[in-house]
Amino acid sequence: MVIFKLADILVRQIKEADIKREVAFRELEHNQKLSSLGRLAAGVAHEINNPLAIIHQKAGLMRDIIESKTNDKDKTPLNIINDVDEQEQKFLSIIDSINQSIGRCKAITHRLLGFTRHMDIQLEDLEIAEVLKDSVNFIEQEAKLRNIKIDLKIEENLPQIKSDRGRLQQVFLNIMTNALAAVEDYGLISIITKIENSERLSISIQDNGAGIEEKDIRRIFEPFFTTKKEYGTGLGLPITYSIVTKMGGDIQVDSSKGQGTKFTVYLPL
Repeated sequence: MVIFKLADILVRQIKEADIKREVAFRELEHNQKLSSLGRLAAGVAHEINNPLAIIHQKAGLMRDIIESKTNDKDKTPLNIINDVDEQEQKFLSIIDSINQSIGRCKAITHRLLGFTRHMDIQLEDLEIAEVLKDSVNFIEQEAKLRNIKIDLKIEENLPQIKSDRGRLQQVFLNIMTNALAAVEDYGLISIITKIENSERLSISIQDNGAGIEEKDIRRIFEPFFTTKKEYGTGLGLPITYSIVTKMGGDIQVDSSKGQGTKFTVYLPL
């Protein structure tokens, strides 16, 4: 009996060691993929930023030419926009659209560069409720158009946290956008905050959408892995994971096929 008992203990210890080794191997593999993605992202971002700067400069030059032509018609600065003819006004609106697209492209390359270098984190005292409400505002219009209900439950008397507002919004928006893509019209997205203990709080974002297959759950934080075959890039969740861990937090996912998905972000107090 003693021999059997000792053998059982040894088997359990070996099994636990194997599980820990597998987890460590997956973490190492994930970090190596992120590192490779970072090197690739840096090169792509720099290559894209250069032509973007040229496009932005040329668009500004075109605007200057049109406004200069308008000034010849009327020397009063306040009447510049009012005095341009219909074609010129349309041309100016096109230039504005170009500049907006350039801004979006710059934001994307800025995120990609976050994989390769430590970007400045602007720490400030934040009310997590405000950050969540601001993030919900970005998706609220699409949710209304599709009759998707967003149920925001914020625990009272939440303590302030010291973090980066922009990065937190990026994290929440990435997860909320995935939730919107997963649910059908008239679906539900629930957002719940909770104080876990004296050291951290949690923000869970749950949907009643299609869910994730078990074989895919372990891969969702891998760069370029996506279940959105038509338009997914496979970068949203890896970036989200990278941001959360850099801020000293953690992120977990619980999902079943056909039963919806729940992402829980843990942040240090």
